[in-house]
Order: sequence, then C-alpha cells, then structure tokens
Amino acid sequence: MPLQLPTLDDRNYEQLLQEAKSRIPVHTPEWTNFNVESDPGITIVELFAFLTESLLYRVDRYPESNRLKFLQLLGIPLQPAAPAQGLIVIRNERGPVEPLLLRQGVIVAAGNVQFLTLDALNVLPVEALAYYKRRISKDDPRYAEFSTKYQAIKEAAQAALESAGQGAANANTADATKTAPGMGEAGAGAEQPPVAVELDFYETTQMLLPTASAPNTFVNLANDETTDHTIYLALLAPKNVDKEAVREALANQTISIGVVPALTENVPPLLPRRLVSQRQAIPALVYEIPDVSSAATVRYERLRVVQQPDVLNEVGIVQLALPGKDKLQTWSFTEPLQEGTGQFPPRIEDNDIRERLLTWICVRLPRAQSSKTTTGGSAVAASGSFSSNAPVVATASSQPGALNARLNWIGINSARVRQAIPVFNELLGTANGEPDQAVMLANTPVIEDSVFLEVEDITRNWQLWQKTDDLLAADEDDEVFVVDPESGQVRFGDGLRGARPPAGSRIRASYLYSGGTQGNVAIGAIKSSPDVRLQGGFKVENPIATWGGDLGETVEEGERNIPRQLRHRDRAVTVQDFKDITRRTPGVDIGRVEVLPLFHPDKLLDNVAGVVTLMVVPSFDTLRPRTPTPNRLFLRTVCDYLDERRLVTNEIYVRGPVYRSVSLSVGIEIRAGYFRDQVIQDVRVRLEEYLSALPPGGSEEEGWELNKRLLKKDLEAMVTRVAGVEFVNSMELGVEKELNIEGKQFTGLQLPRLDLVSVREGEAEALADLLVTATPQAAEPTTVPVPVRKSKC
Repeated sequence: MPLQLPTLDDRNYEQLLQEAKSRIPVHTPEWTNFNVESDPGITIVELFAFLTESLLYRVDRYPESNRLKFLQLLGIPLQPAAPAQGLIVIRNERGPVEPLLLRQGVIVAAGNVQFLTLDALNVLPVEALAYYKRRISKDDPRYAEFSTKYQAIKEAAQAALESAGQGAANANTADATKTAPGMGEAGAGAEQPPVAVELDFYETTQMLLPTASAPNTFVNLANDETTDHTIYLALLAPKNVDKEAVREALANQTISIGVVPALTENVPPLLPRRLVSQRQAIPALVYEIPDVSSAATVRYERLRVVQQPDVLNEVGIVQLALPGKDKLQTWSFTEPLQEGTGQFPPRIEDNDIRERLLTWICVRLPRAQSSKTTTGGSAVAASGSFSSNAPVVATASSQPGALNARLNWIGINSARVRQAIPVFNELLGTANGEPDQAVMLANTPVIEDSVFLEVEDITRNWQLWQKTDDLLAADEDDEVFVVDPESGQVRFGDGLRGARPPAGSRIRASYLYSGGTQGNVAIGAIKSSPDVRLQGGFKVENPIATWGGDLGETVEEGERNIPRQLRHRDRAVTVQDFKDITRRTPGVDIGRVEVLPLFHPDKLLDNVAGVVTLMVVPSFDTLRPRTPTPNRLFLRTVCDYLDERRLVTNEIYVRGPVYRSVSLSVGIEIRAGYFRDQVIQDVRVRLEEYLSALPPGGSEEEGWELNKRLLKKDLEAMVTRVAGVEFVNSMELGVEKELNIEGKQFTGLQLPRLDLVSVREGEAEALADLLVTATPQAAEPTTVPVPVRKSKC
C-alpha cells in the first residue's frame, strides 16, 4: 500500500477571518455588531487571523525543509551550471610588427558575457588564408577546352617522364650487362614502353568560412575533392608592411593553428578499459613549409610540432615552431605555366594577395605508402625534381591512408576559451579549529577544477591545500578540502579524515565562476577585450559558435531525481540507468535518448557482447525542428560525461539518428464547409508530427520508434483523422530512391525524415514528377595537377 501524505492546512487570511466571524453568533450571541469594521473586537479577530496565517505558512514549510534536509543527508548535490566553451582568433591588423605573447587567462567578451583563454597564444603579425586544389571533373564542360589549352604542360611532363625512365633503363641495362654477359645487346635494344600522362585540372579555391546560415561547411582531405589531399595556409604580410620585416618578426617563433573538424561527424566510441595501459596512436596531420634551397626540386620541410592534440576528432590548437628568416620563403617562377602545377602550392589569381605572400604552411594527411613507384616515373615522382619546363607528376604514393579528415575551419593565432569570471585571493574567513568546518565562496556557480585554496600556517605563510572528491578517504594529516560547485560551500576534515585548519588562521581562495546558456553565442559574437594589450590594432572574433553552456539544476529537479539517483548511484548499468544519466549531461539539451544493448552501429550487428549504443536527439534544431541532428560537439559532451560513469568492460557508441529521406504525395477529398487551404496545411502538419523524431511523433507520441515499419496505410489513417478530410483519394510513398512503395522497414538507428510532402485536393501527384535525381560524378585519378584561370568579366 502506498504512503498517503496528510493534507496540510492551506487556508489564507480571508478564509480564516470569515470562519472566525461565522463563529461569533454561536459562541457570543450578545455580540451583534461584529459586521462593523471599526469594532475593536473585529480588529483583534483580524490580528489573530493574520498571526494564524503566518503560523500555517511556517508549518507548511516543514515538509519542504525536511525534504531538503534529507537531500543533504543523502549527499546528492544539485548539478551546477555548465560554462560554455569556444575558439577565438586574435588578428594583428594594425598593431606593431612584432609578436605579442599572451599567457592563458586573457579576458575576451561577447557583450556582457566574459570568456577566458585556456591556451597561451603568440599573436604573430601575419594573416592567413586557407586554399585547396579543387579538382575539375572530366564531366565538366570546360575539361575539353582545358585539355587543348594546356597541351604544352602535358608534353613537357611526358618528356620529363620518358627522359627519367630512359636514364633508369640505361642504368639497369649497364648493370645487367656486367652481371650477365650475352644479354646486353638484347637489353640495350629493348624499347621502353611509352609513358601515358593525363592532366588533372583544378581551381584554386579558398576554404569557406562557417556562417550562421551554413555552419557545417567542410573540406574532406581523404577523398577526391582535392587533387593532393592538402590544405595550403598562405601566410600574408599585413597591408602596406614590408615583407622582410614580417619575416624577421616570424623567425623562430611559435605559431598557433586552430583546427575544427567537421561538426557533422560522429565521435570515437568509449572502448573497454584494460589493465595494461597502452597508449593508442593519435591520428595526426602533417605540417610542412616550402624548402626553396633547390630550384630544380620541389621539397617541403617538416615543421617541428610543439603541441598537437587529436584535431581530427575534437576542436584543438596545434602549435608549430617556425624556422629562421631565410626559410620563410616561397618559389618564384620564371615560367608562368609552371606555377601551381604538380606539388607546387596552388596558384593565387588575386595580385594583391600574391604580392603579400610570405610562405606557405601545407597541412595534409600522412602518406600511407612510401614514395616508391613503378619504373619510368620513380625518378621524377619520388624526388619531386623538375626539368626546365616540366612539372612534377604526382603518383599513387601521394594518396593518404584511410583517415576521416573533414575540416570545418582552420586558421592561425587561435586559442580555446571558456566562459568564466576570475576571482583572486578572496578571503573566506578565519578557521575556528573545529571539525567539519565549512566556509562559503562569494560567487556561484563555481567551476570545480579552478579552485585554489590557501590556509595560513603558524608562521603566517600561505600553504596550498589540495582539492579531493571524498574526505572519508583522506588521512588525518592530509591537507584537503571538498567544494560544492553549485552552492560554493568549501568543507574541511574533522581531524581524523582530513586535517583541520589551525584555529585563528585565515583562509583565502582563487577560482573561476560562471555558467549558463548566455555563454552559447553565435559566430562572430566575441569581438572585444578589456585587455589593454589588445586595444591598438588587434581584432578578436570567434570563427565558430560557442557550445556547452547550460543552466544549473533547480531544487525541484533535484528532488524529482532523488529516486533515480538512488537507483543508479551514478553508475550506468541497466537501460534505464543509461537513459537517466545521459539526460543529466550538462551542456547539452537532450530531447530523446534510446539505448540499444548489444547493437554495434558501425557493423550493423546484433548480440555483440559488451557493446551498448546510445542514440541521442537534441531538443531543438533551427534548421530541422522535427528531425534534429546532434553535431560532433554535442556527442563529445555526452561521451565525456558517460566515460566517468560507465562500466570499464563496456564499449559504448554515442550516435545521432540515421535519417532516411521520405517523400510523400497525398491526394485528398475535402468535406464541404471547410477551408481548402487550412485543411491542406493541417494535413501537412499532421504528417510532419507523425514522422517526427521527437514528441509527438510515432504511434506512442514519444518520437518515431526504432525498428518500426513505415506503412502507407498508417499514413492514410493519420490523414483521415484530420478535421475536414473526407477520405484519401490516393497516396504515393517513397523512401530515398524507392518510389511508390507500400512500406519500408527501418532498422538500427534509422528514422524517417520527411523531406518532400505534397498535399492537394483530388488525385496525388506522381513522385517521379516531384523528384529530380542527380547523376553522381565519378572521381578521376590524380596525375598532373594543373591550375586553370577563372573567367573574368
């Protein structure tokens, strides 16, 4: 039998006064003028009604106070607000032509929201533009014109290959004659096979910057979108500044390159932990600078990496050591047709930019194979050497390995930031020497990993105490403390489990505080800094939107989560545990969580031991509100939160839905008396809601169910339930390339996405007439990259 809670007295002042007045004739019939407001007795009754109301209010607060006290005794703190994170760029536009070294902790702002830099940054007086060689397919109508126009380059490259191949053949023949007499004439007389050369035309394309309307643009270095799988960062001198002065300022400096991987990609899974700690290799990019010491050879010198996180999977800052002034150069071309061909950087058509060019930083994938090629092309391709008029011929050895390298943004003078406000040396009071002493920080919510607390010793020197997660695990001499980031309470030990601060000693703390959704700002919102060093000619901006800011947990939410917390104990074991813990992830707003035990999303296999797949759907999406898609930052936040709360034997995959494009054409008969346009609009809205990934989608109105079959007759039933629809005349259903089908079975993480819906009165319009199928273009093999000039008006 469930516990029945008592009904509390919730009468207000007016009710108490009226009830007291109604009892006057019963208990004191001689009192007949109690309806007069000026009667002194009525004044006394009103006073007691007021006092009774105050007493009832206080008594009614007892259950709430008891619940909060029980919450404290359980040791379940409220979840604090999460600070937003982001990436900024500091440009030296009109400042001094010299490096500006900034340590971490520089304040930048987006309006009234402050951010702190997390990385030391050496702001160099140089600009950077990112280019890549965008391949022109043979299906392009201009390809035949380019083939005729650049025939001279093809002949020069073929002559260089034949010359190199003939020289290698003569050397091999001489060696064969020495070792095997009698075979020399046959070998010498053998003709070398002709060398085939194809031109690979490209356009020099500047990498698109993310915008508010198109935040997910990217360049894929691992496919045939580029001719050489490389992004070229052109380092440019500021306008009207001598290039040699800029090279002198850049010499032997450290440059910070910010890299943002494609936000539409998935994140690596959480693999089972092993007893033997074996560090896995991080897939890394290669950073090179031109080596112009030899005019006849195309060489690149590898830059020394000072710091290189896993930028192919998460936002990070790469720090590189630049060489001396004499190596910050680029090639000069006497032959106009040679510029941009082969392994040379792309040709820049803008003369103003070309005149400011200092050097290049080439960012590419590591080569999966050695530089060895087949006979006839090895002498040219392996060394990268040029004849007087012929460019280098790229070979299959330049193809990268199987890495996922989609880059959303790349730029220099970058640093990571976090929404935070610093507080230094805040005095928290004086220690009383009692066990379990607690002091309070003045500002909340506190960023937990930022608290530095010091206590005075008997010699009046400040001693740093260490933060711990559990005072019960500390020894009596351990100078440790715990902090509640939501309330700002700092607690010390009792002398047996954690040391007590000496009586009379002062306590001070330095920390960061902030958090909330106000830190999630759009692209370009961070544009100012109170730092005086950034006032003269420096510009601050964020190339991507910040992420991760979230509101803290309220008391009511904390009370509701008590049963869940007691059930899972902050450890994900059961399906419900995974759902409850995932929904509490700070920094993201999750609208739906689905758990698929034993399902491997990459191999599409069931009953895989130890594997757990989570499908998470954001609560909102500005582009597709019915079918939101989580980006890489969203998935990374969920993974990091689950990593500390999972079993070490689990292999966890966090994925978003795999949407399948659905097309629908409906013809309806409208009842008399209903507005035609309104009924058609209601039908469209009902279909969009029914196929939505979030509530009220699906038959249970909790989002379209996983592994559910999409049937045309179910859609017809949804349409007929709309007010004003007499019946459905006809309907055509299509899922991706399959048209006019009766149904489609969705499996794994697949969900429907209604991309096309046509509703009209009468018969349904044919889907074949509504859809336009694009013919995919086949990728062409890489041979000789050749730049083409863009048409000008």
